[in-house]
Amino acid sequence: MRDAHKKEDTRQRLIEAGATILHRQGYNGTGIQEVLAACGVPKGSFYHFFKSKEDFVLAVVDHYATRMGKRVLELFSDVTLSPLARLSLFFDQMIERVNDVDNPFSSCGCPIGNLVQEMAPLNAAFRHRLDEVLDGLERAMATVLRQAQAVGEIGPRHDADELARFIVASWHGAILRMKAAGGPEPLVRARAFLLGMLNASATGRHKT
Repeated sequence: MRDAHKKEDTRQRLIEAGATILHRQGYNGTGIQEVLAACGVPKGSFYHFFKSKEDFVLAVVDHYATRMGKRVLELFSDVTLSPLARLSLFFDQMIERVNDVDNPFSSCGCPIGNLVQEMAPLNAAFRHRLDEVLDGLERAMATVLRQAQAVGEIGPRHDADELARFIVASWHGAILRMKAAGGPEPLVRARAFLLGMLNASATGRHKT
């Protein structure tokens, strides 16, 4: 039992080290030796857990997805906030991370989005897995949008699933633009536009 826990701990250390380096440097800029050095694991142990670099980075994608899913679930299930307020906070938290001068990844963008740009056109396994991750975010957002429609915060005109896809695509586009701009202004503009659009769709006005 102790050996099983030790092995799982080693595997998790590799994934967490890889997640940090990959977010900063991307797939092609991340070397296995660098990951091993970061967590003090011998090379033989790496290939005990992962068949290849691709297999390892797919495990890192699962790690990103789990971490993002937990954060989104906690936010979107917070019934102390109205549905539209939860969406507003979703945008605000990203902007806060970009504005955090102590965050070493403030200008690195979304790790999932980064991998989509780098790997999805080149590798089917990455494309399918990354698409699944974004599908999960869209489904979670669609649920909140339906809740907002049910209480009249936003109008019923648009299908919640299609609206969620549009919002996620727009937000990731704003993240890409933020990296080019070198600051959070594109995210601030996207937040204002998307929330304004949702507010305008309602019969009455609702402040966020």
